[in-house]
Amino acid sequence: MSKTAPYGTWASPISPDTITSKTITFDDVLVDPITKTIYHLEERPDDNGRCVIVDTTAKKDVLPSPYSARTFVQEYGGAPAIVYNNIIYFSNDTGNASNRDNKIYALDLTDGSLPKAITPDNYLLRYANFAIHPTQTNLLVTLREDHTNDPNYTAPENVVNTICVVDINTATVNIVVQGADFYATPVFNPSGTKIGWQQWNLPDMPWQGGLVYVTDVSVDSGSLTVSSDLILVAGEAGTKSATFPSWITDTSLAYITDGYNKYWNPYIFDTNTQQSTVVLKTSLEQDFAEPAWFLGLYPYAILDGGKYGAFTAFKDGGNILYIVDLSAPSDPVQIKNFDYTVAQHVRAVTENTFVFTASKTAAPGGVILGTVLSGSYAVEFDTLKASADDDPDMDKYISPPIPKDVAIPGGHPIHVVYYAPHNPDYSGPSDPDEKPPCVLNVHGGPTGLEPQALNWTKMFFTSRGFAWLDVNYRGSSGYGREYIDLLNSNWGIYDTQDCQQAAAAMATRSYIDGKRVAIRGGSAGAYTTLSSVTFASDPTFYKNACGAYGCVTDVETLTKSTEKFESQYIYSLFGSLPDNGAWDARNPIKNVAKLSVPLLILQGLADGVVPPSIVRDFLSQSAEVAPSEEFAFYPNEGHHWHQASTIKDALLREFAWYQKNLL
Repeated sequence: MSKTAPYGTWASPISPDTITSKTITFDDVLVDPITKTIYHLEERPDDNGRCVIVDTTAKKDVLPSPYSARTFVQEYGGAPAIVYNNIIYFSNDTGNASNRDNKIYALDLTDGSLPKAITPDNYLLRYANFAIHPTQTNLLVTLREDHTNDPNYTAPENVVNTICVVDINTATVNIVVQGADFYATPVFNPSGTKIGWQQWNLPDMPWQGGLVYVTDVSVDSGSLTVSSDLILVAGEAGTKSATFPSWITDTSLAYITDGYNKYWNPYIFDTNTQQSTVVLKTSLEQDFAEPAWFLGLYPYAILDGGKYGAFTAFKDGGNILYIVDLSAPSDPVQIKNFDYTVAQHVRAVTENTFVFTASKTAAPGGVILGTVLSGSYAVEFDTLKASADDDPDMDKYISPPIPKDVAIPGGHPIHVVYYAPHNPDYSGPSDPDEKPPCVLNVHGGPTGLEPQALNWTKMFFTSRGFAWLDVNYRGSSGYGREYIDLLNSNWGIYDTQDCQQAAAAMATRSYIDGKRVAIRGGSAGAYTTLSSVTFASDPTFYKNACGAYGCVTDVETLTKSTEKFESQYIYSLFGSLPDNGAWDARNPIKNVAKLSVPLLILQGLADGVVPPSIVRDFLSQSAEVAPSEEFAFYPNEGHHWHQASTIKDALLREFAWYQKNLL
């Protein structure tokens, strides 16, 4: 029989160890195109945050300690490894934050040898997003980010991004494509005679003005030459983005663009006619991709020699799956037994199978194999590696997501996801007027989306009697280009308004106690958090606040000291240059005197996106006005937590903070 106890005071078996030891975060999936062996990358918080490569089927680690497959290209990284014919090529992340190894290594899985470096010893050179030439297999194409002229990470304008080719046999590196500010997703056609890629220039982010190009490739005496006669496939600076190119045949290239109906839909480009054709008979108001904050997040796979493909798309804040005929424009076939809410890293395995990482709403996800059945577009799914073991005793404590829309003036809804307090051992007070305290979570980006996926951090709180509310404010992804663009010129305005209106609406509907709401967020979510308690229309609306990581406290200084990738992102979000007075009005550090609620700040000392110095500057001023303030800085942690000790400490600090300042 359940006990009656005040909300926020319930005992729960979900502990910090549950989050660090009993669940797995998958960073990528690799498929050997020759052997068809599947590998995955998983984070190991208990092993100093290493990212380990695992043979998925054999359930065996193949990357020896202390090597770690991770890259910091564009700071956010992604796509740190590939595998070809039993050799894994990976970027190594050993060392400390100021002197990471960063070299590419080759790991031969057939002879038991240790990884061998194939790039020079220079920690200022970062590599990611690899492709092996189909016929000259000693040539590996890679993105390279060169920090030679920015050794202290203070002059992002001096960082140089290129596409390079590495000769694996001689460990030499040569630039083959240069001139743009950024590059991503280099892909060879099947015969190796053409290459495609995405590029973009500042002030754009890839989802604002990403361009897809193709051109010819020649190989002579073991060296690779990329023609300078580039063909623009799709995209337009500032207004239309094209992304995720993938070859169907030697002359046809699939890609995703929002350039036609303001939603990311798939198209096919013919290199002979230099024209694009539609894939979908009728375009859909659904995004078939997500913003590329991380490299390698392919949302689809080409199957059966290009006859059809498996495509993910977004609907109602989560992923759905289509099988799409690529031979002629057609209506996509939605796979009804696809019960995953997040699907990423989609890779082809055989002609009728594909693999991806996935999450569910109220059960473990994992590395999933999809098999398209012969004679139909039906798909069977098998879990190759679960993100957590089945634990019926623990499952009882899961609070499922409840998506809701909150109407606001102007016609654009706020998309929220509510998690009710849930614990089979407890019930709340018998007084029907007693409502639970709420933790309102703001996602990062700000061009991002908080998914409706099982998250044990959220369950940690809901199982203790807190409500949890995720707010996908105007500007969030997954709802089309126009919804994303609503935040342009309005960051610090729409996001803070939407969070407050969402909380007020949920209180009016009796889901939460409107007088006991804490706001928290990391990165851009921390900016919204701090904005909400300094310059927002009602900075006393929340009972307390928590900057969970990457705390954006000073937007003007941030533009001068953040990484190259986001160095001009704020210009579009603010709609002006820093010398405009609007910046001061929407800068937390310029409005710190208005802070009047308790504040907790958590920050990594190795954060390459948000320098710890601006956080310290803010804290020195906020300490004079905040009724209560606590903070913690974590050595060797960057823009996200990787080490178990940090994850546990940060969680327990945040929980104690709410116990003290919310109940």
